[in-house]
Amino acid sequence: MKKVLSWLLMAVMLLSCAALAEETVAATVIDFEDGNFAMLGMNTASGDADASVLTVEDYNGSKALHVDVKAKVPYVALNVEGLLGDNLEKVRSISFDVGVELGSDGKFYAASGKVYTLTDAGETKVGYDWSVYLERKNPKTAKVTLADVFFTNGAGDTLMITKESDAFVDSDKFPGEEPRDIWIDNIQFLDETGAALPLDLTAVWTAPVTGVDLSNLSVLSGAVALEGMAVEGGAWGQNGVEMTEEFLAALVPGSVIEISYESEDGSMWLVFPDSAAGWMRVCDGGKATTNNSKNIAQITYEQIAAVLGEDTSTWGARLQCEAATNWKVYSVKVGTKGPRMALTNAVEFAGFACEGGAWGQNGFEFTQEVLDALQPGTALEINFESEDGSMWIVLPDSAAGWMRVAEGGAATIIGDKAYVTYEQIVEKCGEDKSTWGARLQCEAATNWKVFSVKVGTVKQLVGLKDKVDFAGFACEGGAWGQNGFEMTPEIIAALVPGSIVSISYESEDGSMWIVMPDSAAGWMRVGDGGKAACDGSEAQITYEQIVEMCGEDVSTWGARMQCESATNWKVYSVSVAQAQ
Repeated sequence: MKKVLSWLLMAVMLLSCAALAEETVAATVIDFEDGNFAMLGMNTASGDADASVLTVEDYNGSKALHVDVKAKVPYVALNVEGLLGDNLEKVRSISFDVGVELGSDGKFYAASGKVYTLTDAGETKVGYDWSVYLERKNPKTAKVTLADVFFTNGAGDTLMITKESDAFVDSDKFPGEEPRDIWIDNIQFLDETGAALPLDLTAVWTAPVTGVDLSNLSVLSGAVALEGMAVEGGAWGQNGVEMTEEFLAALVPGSVIEISYESEDGSMWLVFPDSAAGWMRVCDGGKATTNNSKNIAQITYEQIAAVLGEDTSTWGARLQCEAATNWKVYSVKVGTKGPRMALTNAVEFAGFACEGGAWGQNGFEFTQEVLDALQPGTALEINFESEDGSMWIVLPDSAAGWMRVAEGGAATIIGDKAYVTYEQIVEKCGEDKSTWGARLQCEAATNWKVFSVKVGTVKQLVGLKDKVDFAGFACEGGAWGQNGFEMTPEIIAALVPGSIVSISYESEDGSMWIVMPDSAAGWMRVGDGGKAACDGSEAQITYEQIVEMCGEDVSTWGARMQCESATNWKVYSVSVAQAQ
């Protein structure tokens, strides 16, 4: 009996161990059978991105991720760092099943797309092709092998699966139909031997912050980076490097040093420890211009010269950063400051989406609406991406000849938008638009894509300094609805000739202006109808614009300042400042 009990006990223990082992075996495939897809989501940062809806549904006898494609390119992004952890750098290929929805006529139509790897903090983007081109292989197992560029753990790398061509909608036989949906299943990451790597299916994908917050800042042209300036320090601790000859040569009147950073309290300034004037802090105590996100700071040549003198040879060899709390600096560069551009009353160049290789042109015939909109003071706004960030236009049929316009860095590049002004076109092709030719093309020095083109009146947002915050100014309203607060003595004192009211906001159509409801001149809108300089996140209204409506005597402007927009809006902060 004891032997029998011993054998039974051993059997139970073995079964328990086997069950425990089965529970602790790491998953090696994302098969969606449990309905979980938190490790992926839609990345809508690209100009051609589709706001597809993701769900898990029954498909081909199992569960799969359903990508409900609306109109453009779906970018299905995966948190590869969270999924793979320490195994991320072992990934050499990716495998997944992909199926394509049949056409509305019940027939199969081929589709294709790419697997993109984004590495080097998003700076390096490599695409690998997949396709489903036969009905009997729908769904199909796609496998892409990484070449040359691999993932780095801790670098914020990611991966996206897209669908970019669709024979159903490309056939033009089905006007008004949406692109076909796709289903994705059985995603695996394989090492160099072809073995599937273990996955942490509790990983969660977080949408990236899109765009760069340029509020209050100038745009830099001809920027020179200070090599090796990725440093950190504790509160009131300095760290930096020696300035290169190239960096020093770019420090001239009108230039700006820009610091990309983070600190616990948002502060950042410069230290020149070897200056002939002595060990010097520059722009401490909040004198540096920072964006609303407190992660970019700008300090002008003039601000440095006011402390150290105008002779850069006396500034010393080293440039250091410092903050009042723990801080990190990611990059430092110097360039010539210029205004940010934004368009008002913009006209869309309908259907303008194309791409090309390095020094390759592509585009479309001008529409009459776009030609009519191109007037003095207007610009083309090109929403694009290219490997080196360059973009310009080509007028291939101009009477003046085959013309590149704004090449070689002459276009104003702000994030993913390039601006080419009417005046730049006139400089190459003349004022008579009838001689410009029928076609507008885009071009870049590297592989490029253009997602849209607009033309509108140019408004310039300038860099700001000496900001005075309108304390507590956060409110919202509906279309054509006003909301705001009584002006503080500090704000009234800051409203002097040359000053600018800066509004951090969002609205459905990008418009924003102010209302002075108690003005002696009457209930006054200021900056409405496209007169304010607005880029969708910051609006700037000048003192002179207020004077035009309310008169020069600030005491007659009334007690209140309100905000308003033509659509639903929110205002996060208001300040009064001077132009840099």
